[in-house]
Order: sequence, then C-alpha cells, then structure tokens
Amino acid sequence: MSKLLKAMFCVTFFSVATRALGFLLKIYLSRKMSPELLGSYQVAMSIFGVLMTFVSSGIPTVLSRNISYYFGQKDKKAIGSTVTSGLILTGFICTLVSIIVLFFPDLLNKLFTSNASTEMLKILLPALIFSSIYEVLRGALWGQKRFFAISFTEFIEQVARIIIIIILFETTFVNLSLTNKTALSLSIACIISSLIVIVIYIKNGGNLASPKYEFGKLLKTSTPITAVKTISSAFSSIIAIIIPIKLMDFGFSSSEALSEFGIIMGMTFPLLMIPSTLISSLAVTMIPSISEQSNDFDHLEVKNKSVLRNKINFALKITVVFSTILLPIYLALGKPICSFIFDNEKAGIYLTAASFLMLPLGLSQITSSILNAIGLELKSLKNYVISALFLIVSILFLPKYIGTYSLIVGYLAMSTISSILNIAMLKKRNILGNAYIKTMITMLLISVMCALLGYFISNLISNLFISIFISVGVIVVSMAMLIYSFNIADFKIIIMKKVLRKS
Repeated sequence: MSKLLKAMFCVTFFSVATRALGFLLKIYLSRKMSPELLGSYQVAMSIFGVLMTFVSSGIPTVLSRNISYYFGQKDKKAIGSTVTSGLILTGFICTLVSIIVLFFPDLLNKLFTSNASTEMLKILLPALIFSSIYEVLRGALWGQKRFFAISFTEFIEQVARIIIIIILFETTFVNLSLTNKTALSLSIACIISSLIVIVIYIKNGGNLASPKYEFGKLLKTSTPITAVKTISSAFSSIIAIIIPIKLMDFGFSSSEALSEFGIIMGMTFPLLMIPSTLISSLAVTMIPSISEQSNDFDHLEVKNKSVLRNKINFALKITVVFSTILLPIYLALGKPICSFIFDNEKAGIYLTAASFLMLPLGLSQITSSILNAIGLELKSLKNYVISALFLIVSILFLPKYIGTYSLIVGYLAMSTISSILNIAMLKKRNILGNAYIKTMITMLLISVMCALLGYFISNLISNLFISIFISVGVIVVSMAMLIYSFNIADFKIIIMKKVLRKS
C-alpha cells in the first residue's frame, strides 16, 4: 500500500497543480469574456468533449488495463500490438469525425444557439487529432505504471495553454474572436503535449507491433466504455442545448439564458469538480494494480481476492474523504468565495446549493472506474444509462419550476443512482465491505460542524478577503484535527507507520 500511496501522492501533486492552473485559466476567461460568451464557449466545449470521448475514451482505459496485465507477464509483443491497435482505431474514428465537422457544418449550426460555437469546433479539430494520439500513448504509460510521465505531460500542456492564451488575448496579431482564440490555444497545447508523450513513450522502450493479435479484443472491450463516456459527454451537450432553450421558453432572453448557463457551468461546476482531480489520481494509480488481479472478474480466476477487496475498500474510503473535504467550505462560504474569485454572487448561491453533490459524484466516479478495471464495463454501461434517465427527466421538466437548479437536481439524482447500482454490483461479488459507510457518516457530520463554525466566523468579519482567509483556515484546521482524531480512512495508522519507519 505504501507504493500505491507514493504513486498517488505524485499523481495528485501534478494533478492538483494542473487543475489549479486550469482553474486560474477559467477565472481569467470569466474576467475577459462576458457570461454570454462564456456560455457559447461552454456549449462548443461540450460538443468537443463528446467528439473527444467518442474518438478515444474507452480505448485508453482498456488499453491501460490490458497493458498492465501484459506488463506483468513481460509480453512486449502484446504491448506493442495493443498500442498499434489503439492508434489505428482512434485514427480511423478521428478521420470520420473531422470529415463530418469540416464538410457538414450545417448539421452543427442546427444544434447550436450560436454559429460561433461551430467555428470554434473547426479550430479545435487539431486538438482532437493530436489528443487521440496522446490518449493512446498515455494509456500505454498508465498500464506500465509510469505515473510521473503522465502527470508531468498534462502539467506541461496546461502551462503551454495558459501562456498561449495570454499571448493571444493580450496581443492583436491574431485576428480572431476571443472564443476562437481560446479554441486555438487548446489545439496548440494539445500538439505540444502529444509530441512530448511520443518522445517519452519511445525513450521508455515503447514499441509498435502487428495489430492483428489485439485489434479485435481491444475493439470489443473498449466499445462499452466508449459508449458510457460518450453518452455521458452527450448528456453534457444535450444539457448545453436544452437548458438555454428551456429557460427561453419560460421568459429568459437568449442572452440571459446563455448567461445563466455560463455561470453555473463555467463558474460553479468547476469548483464542484475539484475533488474529481484527487479521485482521478486515485483511479490512475489503483486501476493498474486492480487489473493485475483480474482484468475479467466474472470469467477469469482472481489472483488474490482478499488483496483486491482491500484495495477497493481503501479506494472508497479515500474517495469519501476527498469528496467531502471541501463540503464545509462551500456550505459556509459559497457566496463570498465566488464573489471574490468570479465577482459573481449567483455562482456562489449555486455552489452552496450543490455542495452535497460532490459526494455521490465522487462515489460514482470511483466505482465506475473499478468496474471498468475488473472487466465489468457492460455492467457499468447499464448502470449509467439507467441513472442518466433521471438527469434527462430533470432538465426536461424541472426548469419550468426551479430554472437552472434543475441541473443540480438532475446531477444529484443521476450520480446517486449510479453510485448505488455500482456499489450493489461490487457487493454482489463480495469485493466490497461496509467500512466506507462509517467513513461517510463521520465525514458528513464533521463537515456540517465545521461549516457552522466557518459560517459563524465569516459573519464576524466585514472585509471579504480576510473573512474568507480566516474562515477557510479555521475550517481546514478543524477538519484536519477531527479526521486525525477519528482515524478516518486509516490516516493515523499511515502517519504512524511513516514516523516509525523514519525513526
């Protein structure tokens, strides 16, 4: 477990740094672009996300799982064959997508409420093509547990994008709109990261081999995962289209509807998704070790079921902690935080209302990753489709009554149902205990107590920055002391072991 923790801390460090830079970029964009432009940008990026997911999402996941297994068997030929198969598959899909975007733009114009989104999508095509190469090689490095290489490359990509976007925004030598400059910055950054990961893959002895040995297997096993992630991205795009339309049906102007959508998706949700960075780090480091035990749980013999069970239980307990660590801060200080960061109180109101959403989102994320890691991607797909129905119902029928809050209700229902179904499948196979429930109840109680303390202190101080700084400090110290005192997720045991090892 110590090696796993070291790897997780390495990935987490770079992931947090990368996401922090990404968050600063979002703040920069929110300051430079109006809420309406930000809404148009979010619409285009949601469609780009669908295309990116369709091109490569399932392939890297399965590829890393299979390579992890082959890496343990020291089968270099199978590794090369798997990578080559992944590159061929993503290349073929990328070509089809590019043809549709370039030669049938009218189809996209009918989807968007703004033609600017279609123009952005064309500029994002290089990002799509080079990212597909990046994702395949990233999956190969992931399966070989080269976590530093993956994390470092993602960090460099974010740094490159920020530098490029500042140059484009603050100079006038590129005659493009702000939204198109934003798209161009992503394409250039993706080209840079792809070239870096190609060099890293080759320098680490990466090879290519005939795809005939692994092509069919990769296609068959990646399709369900691609379907799950594509459907997920598609829902984001559907939301980006439906929510503004629904708001316009109930009295909002086009500009107001895009502004509302821009606020909640461009300001509130990025804050809510911060814990997903930590959970992604956990998944990245744990999935290869879980796949080593069995990459097809229901049909192949598990090497060591007790080891698998321990790893899964540990993952869920840590996920609960990660998912609730920011809960008291958002509950107590949602409005002042968003006022300070985005100069937008409404984003803070949404943030406070949606703060409890982080827990089911985190559980859904990690349990889906675990099911995929042990070869149960079809089960994961089924659970996701069932849970997604609740999101569809919410965004279709609730905007009339609660406006943009229908997004929060829909995501809460979807992630909760998904978590319950995934957990039930793990319990059915006797690889998940109940320890995470105690951790969840304790963390929720701690979060509420610390939120009340933070809220009380924030109301005593009139200066916005000082109030946030002191209140967050008190909440963090209180949370840390209580987590240590209650030995949440065995943190006390881990710390004591490290102290004894050093002495």
